[in-house]
Amino acid sequence: MNQNEKEILKRLRHGKKANISKIARELCLPISTVSDRIKRIDEKYVIKRSSLIDFQNSGYFAHELLALKANSSQKGDLLQYLKAQNCVNTIYATNTDYSYLIEIVCKDHLELVNWLGQLKSMFEVDFTSYQILKIEEKEKFIP
Repeated sequence: MNQNEKEILKRLRHGKKANISKIARELCLPISTVSDRIKRIDEKYVIKRSSLIDFQNSGYFAHELLALKANSSQKGDLLQYLKAQNCVNTIYATNTDYSYLIEIVCKDHLELVNWLGQLKSMFEVDFTSYQILKIEEKEKFIP
């Protein structure tokens, strides 16, 4: 990735909507060059474009990270279950004692507690929970 592409990507990650004209002006590049570079960046480096949601403004007040220890015989079934849950926003496989690190979002803590109870009744899991109070920075890294 060259420096112009890094600068374009940095601007794409900061804004709510990509304004190609504004990016071109800021970088002193032709609009067609910026447009071509965005297409190249999308094809080569971007997994998917998505909007980051402010969960609290959307009415979801329970936001947590859970480190899950799964019984090895249930790992596959647990993963499929987690993928099917609307409240699970992100799933990471880890190389620690924990099988997965998941980000979960619920309307309130009662909904979260009920979901965790259901999870524990279905699978042999232990977990460590980390309540997210505020996101200080997200999706900042540019290679």
